[in-house]
Amino acid sequence: MVRDRLLHDMQAKINKEEIINYYDECQVDYEIVWHLKNYMCMHYGYWDETTPNLRAALNNMNLRLAEYAGIKHGQRVLDAGCGVGGSSIFLARNYECKTVGITLSDKQVDTCRKNAALHGVSDQCTFQTGNYLETGFPDNSFDVVWGVESVCYAFDKIDFLKEAYRVLKPGGKVIVADFYHDNVSTASPEWEIMDKWTKTWAIKSYAGVSSFRNDMRAVGFERCRERDVTANVLKSIQRLYYSFFPGFVVTYVGQLLGRRNKLQTANTWSTYYQYKAYKKGLWKYMFFFGTKPL
Repeated sequence: MVRDRLLHDMQAKINKEEIINYYDECQVDYEIVWHLKNYMCMHYGYWDETTPNLRAALNNMNLRLAEYAGIKHGQRVLDAGCGVGGSSIFLARNYECKTVGITLSDKQVDTCRKNAALHGVSDQCTFQTGNYLETGFPDNSFDVVWGVESVCYAFDKIDFLKEAYRVLKPGGKVIVADFYHDNVSTASPEWEIMDKWTKTWAIKSYAGVSSFRNDMRAVGFERCRERDVTANVLKSIQRLYYSFFPGFVVTYVGQLLGRRNKLQTANTWSTYYQYKAYKKGLWKYMFFFGTKPL
């Protein structure tokens, strides 16, 4: 047991460095393909019949999640894995929330602070380097824990849920939007494409839908609910896939010229793998919600 724990901790530490390197090196790709500088969103966006373009979908994801979680004005929110600060800034501007964003990347913290200043919410949004598995915040500190396409990076997802439960006030809520595999066995041939995809994003693996559901209840969350919104990210799945073909040419030539690196090339391949895995029905995009008992 001790040896297994030491191996687990060593692997988790290595994965942490991979995550930092991925985001530091590949932020430029999000800026090129995903309007990162203007919209600050590192997620798939949410499309419905009224959504005209990606820019609107990116904003719509934040809005839909806030509605699903029942965000109220003035709440204190932990933005767990805050990226470049888009969700925190959205919640501050639209709900007057006080937000604390944490990320493993010092580079992202710097970008978050610049973005908050640019949008006039520096007094409402704070950002710091930190690990959402061990935040260091006191018990019962937040009204909401918000995790958007970030919880997938937890080496063990239940560790995130335990920490979220600890830092939430009684009656506090956790909201997660993320990728989940759909009953794919690690021994199956289909797992290979999932493994290729997660590796391009420095992710160990996605949680299963049923395992995450069970973990939420095991940790103690009540009034749990979930929503399959895969259909609402389909246009983004397709958009990324269509970007693969010109992107591959650009990244390959760029690597030959020394202007792009292996991490960025792998990130280009992620757009291919995510689509192929979707076409095989291997994953879903889900909202999960739970409440800490009073």
